[in-house]
Amino acid sequence: MCARPGDDIEAGHARGPGCVVRRGGIDDARAVARLHAGQISEGFLSSLGPSFLERLYRRMCHSEGSFVLVADEGGQAVGFVAGSVATRRLFSTFMLRDGPLAALRAPGRLLASWPRALETLRHGRTATIERADGELLAIAVHPRCRRSGMGARLVEALLEEMARRSALTVEVVVGADNEAAVALYRGAGFVPVRTFEHHPGTTSLLLEHRSPAENAGSR
Repeated sequence: MCARPGDDIEAGHARGPGCVVRRGGIDDARAVARLHAGQISEGFLSSLGPSFLERLYRRMCHSEGSFVLVADEGGQAVGFVAGSVATRRLFSTFMLRDGPLAALRAPGRLLASWPRALETLRHGRTATIERADGELLAIAVHPRCRRSGMGARLVEALLEEMARRSALTVEVVVGADNEAAVALYRGAGFVPVRTFEHHPGTTSLLLEHRSPAENAGSR
């Protein structure tokens, strides 16, 4: 479960001049939603707007198996990464408890694209995703903080959080043509597994990160 906004990530690498990566809380949901909507251009969820996304990130902070890590600079969220070791439960709970109210916040966009909404919210319940222990769900960095290594720091912090939750394998899905994101994940030790169409006509790439312990056990 997400900690309160004042709780810092323990790993020293997450700290930097004027910036700290910490566990996000419910009070961060609005800022995280705005970062997602403004900085993540691919994927269907971004099109539903900050209000819908705020409910989703609030649910992540309520969910025991999910978490949000926030890059905080002087009290302002300038980046985040979200992950889960229980993606199926997260989206199922969101659809059950938050879906109707969230849909009311973006009725035109959601109703017009309801098939894609179902595909996205069923994520983790279909055969398109492998059975990894954990998954990186979203990451975004404010434009003024790009090219600073913040994205790599957030991914590293996420992998450390996954390790604390005993997740030996972590997956991420990204647009196959998103070269910058693919390079970020490969730099953190993720390797491509396969391509598939999560949404018809859009090719996605599945990458996987295995911890040293998992690699040793598979030999």
